[in-house]
Amino acid sequence: MMGKTWEDQMNTKQEIAPMQSTFRTEDNEEVLRLDKNEVLSENTAEIEEIPRQETDMILQATLIDPLYQDLSPNSRYYLYHYVTQICMDLVIYDGGPGHNPFRDLVPATTAFPTLLHIILAGSAHHVFNISRDPITPSAYQSEKRPCLVQYYQAVSRFGGPMKTSYGDALLAKQQALSLMAQSVASVTPANVDVILAAILMFINYDLIESGQDKWRVHIEGARQLIERLDRPPYLQQPISKLRLAVLSDFLVFFVIGSTFSFSTSRVLIPESIDLDPILGYAETNNYLSLPGPLLRIMVESFKLEDTREDASDDIALDLQDEIGVLLKAALDFDPTVWSCSFQPAGPTDHLDHRMHIAAAHRAAVCIYLARALPYTNPLIDPSSGHALLSLTDLANDILEHVSFFRPGDTLYKSISWPLFLAGAECEGLARRVWIMDKLDEFYNLLYWGYVHTAKKILEIIWSCKDKYGANTTCWINDIKELGYEVLIA
Repeated sequence: MMGKTWEDQMNTKQEIAPMQSTFRTEDNEEVLRLDKNEVLSENTAEIEEIPRQETDMILQATLIDPLYQDLSPNSRYYLYHYVTQICMDLVIYDGGPGHNPFRDLVPATTAFPTLLHIILAGSAHHVFNISRDPITPSAYQSEKRPCLVQYYQAVSRFGGPMKTSYGDALLAKQQALSLMAQSVASVTPANVDVILAAILMFINYDLIESGQDKWRVHIEGARQLIERLDRPPYLQQPISKLRLAVLSDFLVFFVIGSTFSFSTSRVLIPESIDLDPILGYAETNNYLSLPGPLLRIMVESFKLEDTREDASDDIALDLQDEIGVLLKAALDFDPTVWSCSFQPAGPTDHLDHRMHIAAAHRAAVCIYLARALPYTNPLIDPSSGHALLSLTDLANDILEHVSFFRPGDTLYKSISWPLFLAGAECEGLARRVWIMDKLDEFYNLLYWGYVHTAKKILEIIWSCKDKYGANTTCWINDIKELGYEVLIA
């Protein structure tokens, strides 16, 4: 096994003795089969993306593979919930074997208890989110009432409320944290990718919970392992599918997480590692579908000084020029041209939707870059006569493109970050109500807790704007002063 990755080991074992994990209902009806790196329906040879509302979740479904019989009934339920629900949230195209690396990881849980427990923790908390009260209406939705029909349909779809899910989530997370210290202390070239995947699952847990916990600490821990990947014996040529997926997700979280403040570490992936395949995977199958050229521009921005730490309105002219260059590059990005050359990830991939989400991300990246400048800077101040853009126009542009997406669309899960930035910059009560309603719609499909946090932060931003004026301060500074360390992804 010397020098082999986890994927190599799994492929070798598969040639020796296939391992099958089957889920059955209480009536002993086979509903799902795991065959090593496969997740196949009994009636199909290749999985297409299944709309969430068509997924039949049964509380009594269990894993009958002997390897999972030591798990408690609740743990088997949470693992099944992860396989059938959460995995589809983590990618764009949830196709057959090899298309969803996070589902392909399930067989590794028998050998990596850290991975198992953090998967169980995230799944249990997701079940808790589903079974708790519907999302609370904001002050901008005073006449809005939760849709109880939709709520009870959602709960019954997953077997009904589980009263122990919250406690199960906390216990599994604590076990995962204890085991992670042992895992990090015993990293090898064969297990490093699985350990990185486990760290990534900690970040996903934080997003399912609220997006406010230790996600940045986890990214920093991952960064220390990623630093090893550019040299033997950890170097891979070509890079494995698992490593490609994990690194692209870390890169997206690393960059998106700097919306409020840049992290102390300005480089996540060593420059000696080729970014092109990582960016390519990120735009194709990371659930945010952020185009590679825009993500590269955001990575380039980390080479610049973070001017938001400076309370003054003046920045060095050379720094202003460098930010201006990045802004122009983002503005020059053409979503239509990009989508025309885009290689679809699967049969359900609609290029017109890719164009719309790329256009929304283009405007969001421009806001992201522009907010590195003081609000009085001539590059973004409409009254200067030299402004490259209008932040309000960019927000409206995002709302226009997001409006094309409906629940059930493959790229619907990609709208959250641009929608949040549009909310931070938009003006007018009608737009605020529309954004809050859209976030409710988003939550009622995915049940990730960071949406609650996004709504609360937008209310704080809007309250500050109403009190002090829209152009008197930068909302990023307002949030930082409140001590928020959040990830809106």
